[in-house]
Amino acid sequence: MTEQGTSVLAVTFAPDNSGPIFELASLFGDVDPPKVSLNVIQCATPELRTKVGAFVDRHSTYAPHLFRLRKLLTDMPDGEFFLLIPHALTASAEQYQYERVLHQLNHPQDQPLAQHAQIFDELLERYDLCLPRTDKRFDIGNSRKADRVCRFCGGTTAKKAKFDKEAHAMPAALGNKYLKLADECDECNQYFGDEIEPTLVELLNIQRVFLGIEARGGLPTVEFSGGKMFRAPGEEKLIVVASNKISQDASGVLTAQLGSEKPVIPQIFYRALAKIALSVIPTEELSALTETARWVRYGQDGDQPLPKIATAVVMLPPEPSAQISLYIRKEPHASLPHVVCEFRLGCYLYVYALPFSKKDETSLIGFFENKDFKDTFRHYGFVPSWNQQDYSSKEAILMTQNIKIHPRNP
Repeated sequence: MTEQGTSVLAVTFAPDNSGPIFELASLFGDVDPPKVSLNVIQCATPELRTKVGAFVDRHSTYAPHLFRLRKLLTDMPDGEFFLLIPHALTASAEQYQYERVLHQLNHPQDQPLAQHAQIFDELLERYDLCLPRTDKRFDIGNSRKADRVCRFCGGTTAKKAKFDKEAHAMPAALGNKYLKLADECDECNQYFGDEIEPTLVELLNIQRVFLGIEARGGLPTVEFSGGKMFRAPGEEKLIVVASNKISQDASGVLTAQLGSEKPVIPQIFYRALAKIALSVIPTEELSALTETARWVRYGQDGDQPLPKIATAVVMLPPEPSAQISLYIRKEPHASLPHVVCEFRLGCYLYVYALPFSKKDETSLIGFFENKDFKDTFRHYGFVPSWNQQDYSSKEAILMTQNIKIHPRNP
């Protein structure tokens, strides 16, 4: 574990050739065959880089992925601490504890993270985190087509389902290049691409242009009935707003009326966000979410209202792709949602609960204002303003888009 993240390195040699294993272990601890004792706390030094480099040169022919180990050390500055953890971290709370130790080692000038612990400790006691990476290729689900079960319709190859198309866990139009879902059949993939995901993209079009989210190698141009928005060619920071109706008030504020987009159905926006969550959630949680998957795929939920989606603008570091984070409850609870989802596109944040989970004991209506929720998800209390929006409606509406441009203060 480094400050840049956690990497897993698997090294395998033949049983009759244990020498390289002991040699590798000796770089990071004490070896008295057959006993191996690894030091959890490590430090990147020129001496360690030299030893690791020599080891990689000797054995990379048989284990080429050892180059990852050398690159990891090469990319770290001298004196930076990292942790060597000899087992997989399965609980978010355990990972969080290691991260706190690592931060304190590399930033001894910082005060102890007591406030940080006060904010997050209760959350990590009650919830595990699922934070899929979007900066490199990651395939979710079964690599073999014969083993795949579609997360949304239950289709398999034995049931004549096909898994030939590449399915994105999040729409490519939101910048996602690398996060893929193997367990999504071609029929569901076609349905989501035609009927569900376009609504999500439509309602985020202005944000896509504003943030410069690239999709399939290009920046978006969004057209409305009365104008359009796009990034000026060759001027990546210049946003062009073209409108038939532009007015200016006495204070210098410009208003561009862009008109309406295509009709959208609010509930489909919620289903699109829920589809992203179901695409990345660990497989073992899916059995409790069969009704959620059916609703996402077929929209069959009667007329019951959905919990509101809380939205906010938060000044977080920009990302080239949309991000999804899931909080998955560990133990039963009377009022806390089974799965809380946090979808982010740049500075735009959407917090919602997955509806219809078998692990939810009561209605999730109003969960965001529940005292237990506020006491658990304390970090949301630091956001100055939340806007809770109801996306239960199945009736199509026209969204009228206006852009206000305020003059910069001298």
